[in-house]
Amino acid sequence: MFERYTEHARRVVFFARYEASQFGIPSIETEHLLLGMLRESLALLTRLIPKIDGEMIHKQVEEHRARGAYIATSVDLPLSEESKRALKFAMEEADEVGDKHIGVEHLLLGLLRERKSFAAELLQAQGAEISLIRAAIGQMPYRDTGSSSSTAFHPKKTHLTVDETVKIHGVPRKIDQVFGVFLRLREYHWHWQKSTWRNIDIVIARATGRTSFDLTLARDTENFQLVKGGWKKGHCAVCCWELFETENAEHGVGYTNGNDWVCTECYEQFWSRGFFRTPYPDIT
Repeated sequence: MFERYTEHARRVVFFARYEASQFGIPSIETEHLLLGMLRESLALLTRLIPKIDGEMIHKQVEEHRARGAYIATSVDLPLSEESKRALKFAMEEADEVGDKHIGVEHLLLGLLRERKSFAAELLQAQGAEISLIRAAIGQMPYRDTGSSSSTAFHPKKTHLTVDETVKIHGVPRKIDQVFGVFLRLREYHWHWQKSTWRNIDIVIARATGRTSFDLTLARDTENFQLVKGGWKKGHCAVCCWELFETENAEHGVGYTNGNDWVCTECYEQFWSRGFFRTPYPDIT
């Protein structure tokens, strides 16, 4: 049913499935679709609903119903009846204006048309008016049409789908097997920079041998020992590729945001295709 969906719209549905699984809800509800939009297309939603508050919406969704037991993301959760109707409305919105593809903007209109849904209630509380949003979408110079022109709102377009298999360092991996890592990395709105791995100073507790990166502990020389360059290996947050001091660029060079590291191959495979994109255009 998602053949006409743009990559961005498909990822909204995938994010919605992820959100439902995290909340332990056995079906994808309209509020999960809304959370998926906030993850995937916050910049677009902010343009169409200037006062939208993603954190507030997430909090309200958490308070809406009790959490259930965590559901593995591998479980194929069904769409609720409300969600099915919202997606049907989205298709109608695309058809009405002659759009071949169904984009995130159509999904937004679909949620608003499912007026009694919790997602519509949340959006209306944020100041969303369907007539104004529909008019604003009509005036947008570029929409999420699936063409390269859509990059006006989505700086880096991916040509991968969540069910596709890619090779990382020669090992086949399903995109959804490492998708949780992407979600976590997208939370960091920090600059990713190509860097050479250098061994890191650490502190070791004399009594237990446990390691810490808090170098201030070394002031307590009786209980702790400073070891220069004691941390000799790092790992790619996506594929666990080893990084260490070496002249070999494959293992000696990666990308870091000051907290995590990503190997060069994963960076080129996924960052450039949009998986690590943040909603802020001025942050890489």
